[in-house]
Amino acid sequence: MSEFDGKHCKCGSEIFRLAHDEWMRRTFRFVENGQLKLCEKCGSKYLICQKCGSLFTHIHPALESWEVNQKCVVCGFEDPDVKAWDGVSAR
Repeated sequence: MSEFDGKHCKCGSEIFRLAHDEWMRRTFRFVENGQLKLCEKCGSKYLICQKCGSLFTHIHPALESWEVNQKCVVCGFEDPDVKAWDGVSAR
């Protein structure tokens, strides 16, 4: 996969399940207020778009602001919590 399409993981898989990650919920406000999906193939986690349910952005413990999509690539929804995040992971 060369470009993120909101439907496939970076590994190319499109098989996901809902994930619960308490550390990420405590660390990132936009995860606390949203839902995560976990790729069944490689274990990558993605924030789900609140509007259309597509994969919004890839999430990992060492996340930096430049890695986060601020707009859903499928429907164009802009998550205000993601947009407000300044790149500081710890609250």
